[in-house]
Formats: sequence, structure tokens, C-alpha cells
Amino acid sequence: MKLFRLILSACALIMVATISPAVAQTQKGKLGKIQKYVDDATGNNLAGVSVYIKSPKLGKWIGTSGYSDLENKERLKENDIFGLASIGKMYVAVSTLKLVEEGKIGLDDKIQNYLPQEIIDGFATAKNVTVRHLLGHTSGLYNYNRNPELNELYLSGNLKLDTLSHMDALRKYAYGITGHTKPLGEYKYSSTNYLLLSMIMDTVVQKGHEKFIREDIIEKYNLKDTYYKQTPPKRLVDHYGDIDLNSITENLSAQTIETTNWYSGDDGVYASIEEAANFLERLMKGEILGDEILKEMMTWNDEKKPDYGLGLMADKAFPYKFLMGHSGRGIGITTDLYYFPHQDMTVAIFCNSGLRSASKEYAKTYYKMRNKIIKKLFLF
Repeated sequence: MKLFRLILSACALIMVATISPAVAQTQKGKLGKIQKYVDDATGNNLAGVSVYIKSPKLGKWIGTSGYSDLENKERLKENDIFGLASIGKMYVAVSTLKLVEEGKIGLDDKIQNYLPQEIIDGFATAKNVTVRHLLGHTSGLYNYNRNPELNELYLSGNLKLDTLSHMDALRKYAYGITGHTKPLGEYKYSSTNYLLLSMIMDTVVQKGHEKFIREDIIEKYNLKDTYYKQTPPKRLVDHYGDIDLNSITENLSAQTIETTNWYSGDDGVYASIEEAANFLERLMKGEILGDEILKEMMTWNDEKKPDYGLGLMADKAFPYKFLMGHSGRGIGITTDLYYFPHQDMTVAIFCNSGLRSASKEYAKTYYKMRNKIIKKLFLF
């Protein structure tokens, strides 16, 4: 991994030194086009969009468009902070793997070694599930976060998370449910896995997983604009969505903050786009985890057609060949954060309009913009 980092650094220096004025002008035009795609999206129905791009060829670029606060017409700024939704799972995976490195958790330990018997009894297959299964979403455990009853109650305003414990969430919305699951060992994304990982960390770390993430990840790596289960004191964007499915944007900041601060392990992180991108870059280049455990993190569920490793999404597709990172989807937030190793490129797209439980027009606008950005970066 150290040799890999040295090679990347040398390549970056060579590329910077040999860029011609014509190539530089082409790259400037490419970024200008991307800015136009973002402006078009916020001119349609997205509240605000921030895009981060960094590579040896393009350098570092952050483009923003739209508003952090629609009601007061406050323009989105480069250093504004977003809820990251499920990108938080990547941070929790890193924290878990740190504890594996320290010998406090075993990757192939069964979760019944760490969790209350009630949880093991609540799921038909839990007695055979390992920590590795949780990290890679191959446990076969039902996703409580997608339970229709839970979602209907919450979106209708009839469920208050301040009165719902995480154990009660499992009891009411996950135990005993086998529909929409896959057998142990097969990939099926489930937020239940990461809720259980947070509980496992709570059993092995005396100060609890929240303090561990804040002190041993956020503070240790000098992340000044990153927070876990704590509302940022300043520069947090407002979050918007369309949970009534009437194509009318409404402010969902209160709900987004409530859920972000309630989730445990499966969400919970806030960060600026640059700091989140920097964290992913440092992780990919071996600055956060040791070589052996990083290799484990990059062990994919399917090497030919990968979906997920241990806390990292992955995809092999034209035109970019391969990507690693994570995405997040919430009622008031949409986030994509990826590293492309073949190009040594990091790309993040954060939007303070949610696609989850929203009219199709919002998703159409977002994905049209994202697809144009990818094509411009890798094809033209």
C-alpha cells in the first residue's frame, strides 16, 4: 500500500508537470460544463447541489448551485455542512475495523458473542451471523428501516423517535420478519446490520461507540467539520423533500436532523463535502486503516460484479472501470461519494433535496445531472 501511494504521488507530479495549455483549457471547459449541469438541476426542482472533484488532471474543484436555505434565499457555500445519510455507514465500518485491528472485535466472531440473547432469538438466522456478515450486508437480517409500517407512521407524523428506543425498533419492526431478505452469505442491503454493529461497539468500548467515533476517528484525524449524532453548531444546510408526493418542495430540516441524530450506526454523520471527500481519499490511500484490514474492507461480495465490501459500495462499469465509496438517500438529503482508483479521482455530489419518499421528478432531475457529470468526466 505504501508503494501504491508513492506511485500515485509520482504519477500526479508527472501529470501536473506535462499538462499543456490546450489540455488545461479543455479541462477548464469540462468543469464549466459540469457547473452548467448543476445549475440546470437547481433551476429545476433541487434546492441546492455541491460537487467536489479532485484528480491529478483536473486538480481540486468545488462547484455549488442553489440554496442552503430556500426560504431566505441563502446561497449554498462550498464549506456548508450536510447530513450524509447512509455514507455514515462507511465511518462506522472504519470504526469497527479499527477495533478489529486493536483485537477488541473479531471479524469472524459470531455476533452472539457480543449482543443480548434477545436479539439473537429475534432473528431466525442470527446465531450463525458474524461481524463480517454485518459489515458486508450478507447477514440475511431484515431491514427495519424499510419496514412499511415504520415508514408510514413516521412520514405521517405519528411516530416520534424521541420515544422509540433502538431495541424497541428491532422488536416492533424487525424481529421475526423474513420477507425481503436473502439467505445468510448473500448480499442484501440492510440498515439493521449497522445498528447491530453500533451495539457491538458499545459492548467492547467502555466509553461507547459514539465517543469512540468522535474521539478516535473525528478528532484523531482532525476532522473539523464532521459530527456524529450531534447537530452541527453552524453552517448546516436546510434539508428539503417531497414526502407528500405532490411535487411541492417542503422544508424537512427538523425531520432530517431528528432521524440523523436518532440513527445509531446506520446514519448519524454530518460533514462538509470537502472533508468527507478528504476522509475517503485518506482511507483509500492507506492513511486511516492498516494495509491488511484495508484489504479486508475491499473484499467484495462478488469480485466480478461487486456491490459491497465491508462498509464500501463498489461498481465495475463503463466508462470509469471501477469505483469505491458510499451513497446516502434520505427524505431531505441525497449524497454520493466515490473514489475511482484507475483515475486517482474523488467525486462527491451532495444535494439538500431528498429522493427517498419523493415524487419521481426529483429523482429524474438528480440522476440526469449525475449521469451527465460522470459522462463529462470519463467520456468527453
